[in-house]
Amino acid sequence: MSSIILSGVTLESLLLQIEQLLDAKIGMQHQTQKTEVSGYLSRKEVANLLKITLPTLHDYTKQGKLQAYKIGTRVLYKECEVKASLEGISSRKHKKGGVYHG
Repeated sequence: MSSIILSGVTLESLLLQIEQLLDAKIGMQHQTQKTEVSGYLSRKEVANLLKITLPTLHDYTKQGKLQAYKIGTRVLYKECEVKASLEGISSRKHKKGGVYHG
């Protein structure tokens, strides 16, 4: 095994650099784990996104308005499906008297 001799570097400085590298590596691992499930939202995230309560979200899921996915005890929703489930409402222009003139 070969030896490495460091000059001009204190032990504290070396330990600090090693600690920073380890923190960065751990941070990258957490980021990788988050991206593995990216595209999925938790029940709470979906409720916040749609500005509804969790019981309402449960009702929408039971009614088939939203598709849920379960892994273990976690219930997740695909973000693209949640956004696609939103229905657009066409706006109508009305003149005086309330008569619609398309």
